[in-house]
Amino acid sequence: MLAAFGLLIPNGIFIYFMLMDQQVAKSALTNPISLVFITEAFLLMFLFAWLLRKVGSRRPSGFAFILMSLLGSMVFSVPAALYLMSRSADKDRSSRK
Repeated sequence: MLAAFGLLIPNGIFIYFMLMDQQVAKSALTNPISLVFITEAFLLMFLFAWLLRKVGSRRPSGFAFILMSLLGSMVFSVPAALYLMSRSADKDRSSRK
């Protein structure tokens, strides 16, 4: 549910303003405070992708996590990645039995 919320609400609002009122997006990108938050989000995205690689996650891979983050925001990609990892772990447990 949280991943669907992240995909539709924050990302949907962002896409709406990028398409309908580009001046708002332009002013956000020139605002130093919003640039700090954007930079932080990108750094966290790369950190989480690195952590996925470090723990050996194949589903999702670090690259897939970056794609999910860029397409659907971190509010989408983090819950989706946790869900995919738990599903993958459940399949691994059931195949061992």
